[in-house]
Amino acid sequence: MPFAAALIATSLVAAAPLPPAWNHWRYSRVITVRPNDAPQLISVILPRDAYSHVSRGLLDVRVIDDRGDEIPFVIFAHEGTKSTKPLRTLLRENSFAPGLYTQVVLDTGAGNLFHNGVQIETPEADFIEWVQVEVSDDARAWRLVEERAPIFRFRKDRREGSQLVSYSDSNARYLRVRVLNGKSKFLVTGAKVLYKAVDPPERAAVAADMLLDSSAPVHETVWRTDLGSTALKINQVQFDGAASEFSRSINLESSKDGKNWQYRSSGEIYRFHQEGIVREHLVVDVSNYEPMRFWRVAIVNGNDAPLPGVKPTLYMTPRRIVFEQQPGRTYRLLYGQEFAKSPSYDLERRLNSKTIDAAEAGQLGDEELNSAWSDPRPWTEKYEVVLWLAIGIAVLLLGYSAIRSLRRSAAQNPAS
Repeated sequence: MPFAAALIATSLVAAAPLPPAWNHWRYSRVITVRPNDAPQLISVILPRDAYSHVSRGLLDVRVIDDRGDEIPFVIFAHEGTKSTKPLRTLLRENSFAPGLYTQVVLDTGAGNLFHNGVQIETPEADFIEWVQVEVSDDARAWRLVEERAPIFRFRKDRREGSQLVSYSDSNARYLRVRVLNGKSKFLVTGAKVLYKAVDPPERAAVAADMLLDSSAPVHETVWRTDLGSTALKINQVQFDGAASEFSRSINLESSKDGKNWQYRSSGEIYRFHQEGIVREHLVVDVSNYEPMRFWRVAIVNGNDAPLPGVKPTLYMTPRRIVFEQQPGRTYRLLYGQEFAKSPSYDLERRLNSKTIDAAEAGQLGDEELNSAWSDPRPWTEKYEVVLWLAIGIAVLLLGYSAIRSLRRSAAQNPAS
């Protein structure tokens, strides 16, 4: 019942016009929250359809209460973190067993440090090999941590691929790495043992029509899309639908106008089947760029046939609006003011990711058009036609005045 009462209350707020101080904000949404007896943090996710009307950088987003007061808020995006720490690694053995494998034994020292990956260093330019990894505390009794993982590189096709083998966390001192090709020795010039710590980012699929580009270069499959907004920031592209084995390069580009394109990112996607297990990597990350409206995604096929059924999906990191709810108050989210500047609140300095993650989830209502909206543009921009008309009339009047002056002057001084 209390939550139902809150819904009724917020519906009444939704029917009320925005206070005059906010007439330059064109759109709003009711924020529905559970009633509370004490202040608490509220978090709402900005929905996909709002990005068509917010300004780039979300500079025009505001939160107000039922009194029309501006409420401090924080825009939060859980981007996740990645860190890679290399361990001191000594190469103890580099040998070849004909018909079986190339083997290297690595020593990480006596520190009992955890690790979960090994980067193979090789000058080989074009290859795909399977790698087995074992660990040991004494270099005598070995435990299998990765039975069969791919490493590859195809420089003839400008693909660096991956030479990293990941496995479950271990603090064993020794690693035994075998490249499972007994035909010839695989040239290993070194190896680095790593510990990778990953806090995965929050991702949400972006509804966008990915259309095949009929003008794409030969040997490429290219999709284009118009996001309809310059406020959406794409963080990742995922590929779905492929059933066969493959390894392809990916190029990502974006554009403000759909004509002038800028490189954004590149990567490798692949899928291998081995003994009933699928090894795959179908994601390309994007970072450190200004949000763009148009995107182009290309699969470089080389001389291979295009991958049947494959299609990319764009992903973004959801933006959360976090503010402090006070007892008895109702709230509304505003946006759609192209001249608004970024606000500054001290709330951001008082919060951290843990307190934000613990915030109570609120709900945003449907987008509403502010019926009392007043165009914030200067008068000269709003009525540009009238301005030019006035200038034209002024020019005509000045011209007419000049002609009359010339005629009077001619009449007063007849030619002799």
